Amino acid sequence: MRTGRVVGVDNRHEPPAAPDEGWVARLWHEQADRDPALHTHSIHVGTVASLLAREIGFSEEDVLKVQLASLFHDIGKLDIPREILYAPRRLTPEERRLVELHSIYGSRRLRQIGETPMLAFVEDVALHHHERFDGTGYPEKLAGAQISLPARIATVGDVYAALWERRSYKAAMSHDAVLASMTEGDERMSPAMFDPQVLDALKTSMPKLKQAMAE
Repeated sequence: MRTGRVVGVDNRHEPPAAPDEGWVARLWHEQADRDPALHTHSIHVGTVASLLAREIGFSEEDVLKVQLASLFHDIGKLDIPREILYAPRRLTPEERRLVELHSIYGSRRLRQIGETPMLAFVEDVALHHHERFDGTGYPEKLAGAQISLPARIATVGDVYAALWERRSYKAAMSHDAVLASMTEGDERMSPAMFDPQVLDALKTSMPKLKQAMAE
């Protein structure tokens, strides 16, 4: 996977500050130890999402919360067999359905930790980051404002990072190519999938994003 250079972040040893939230460090290290590629992707998503939240006008406290939630958006993938998650081939319909359960697994994993406002915030993003603004996502087929704004931000961050990164089954895309695909559409996606406010923030934050994540 293309790792890029995420300014100011140590991919393994420095989880973002979250006072009195000991589970943050535990999840950070579990994710880093068990699946370094997933961990790196999650850092990329957190970087994009924090820039978007700041561009939209979130307070710095809420920017940190969005970044933190994005760092654990895919934590449920730790409960998916790696031979399926990283299969170098097209998944069967049954395997695809299993992978899609990761949002539910992530929600369940976070709820098992406890009940705090921060955990609830992160759990919402983990559960809903594959929902789509046009109602075509999963697991609940939510649409528009039914999806929280932090989850809608994480959705854009997740898709952006996945396209930008190099994977075993695809080449890396440039920042400009990713932006074009997401805002103009291509054979894989339509701009209607994304909150237009968040797409606008993506366009205006591109100079900062290119600085934060080197090609």
